[in-house]
Amino acid sequence: MNRKVMLVLGLCAVAVTAVAEDKAAAPEFPKDYRGWQYVKSMVIADKKHGLYGFHHVFVTGKGLKAFKEGKGYPEGTELVVPFYEVKEEGGAMVPGALMKTLLMKRDKKATDTGGWRFAAFDASDKPLEMDVKAGCFQCHTAKKDREFVFSEWADK
Repeated sequence: MNRKVMLVLGLCAVAVTAVAEDKAAAPEFPKDYRGWQYVKSMVIADKKHGLYGFHHVFVTGKGLKAFKEGKGYPEGTELVVPFYEVKEEGGAMVPGALMKTLLMKRDKKATDTGGWRFAAFDASDKPLEMDVKAGCFQCHTAKKDREFVFSEWADK
């Protein structure tokens, strides 16, 4: 084989390895998150908004102190936000059907995304394909001073 073919094959091998490593690093759906610390809820009722839905925020116990302080998240901290349809019931806005669940997991190896792994899951807990840099991290950069976490402790 000539050098050009060898170079192309080598670059392809690196690209495939990088994709495989990134997929392997994607966080798994945390089935027990409802037992974590509930920290707040929020509603975005505008169906045209990219984050439409009734949100609940949960954090693992190891990350609770950092969540309250807005920084200092230890390795392995996870934040989970299930998104529900917004439903009106008896004059109140309440959660309807589950649409998706979003996850952030603290991982110092995720240097391209501020030390966080992002993942999204459908209502059946199956992973959703997404570009985490454009679809998640790009917005989270606005909260760099809070280590890229939007939600704040509800008792502030």
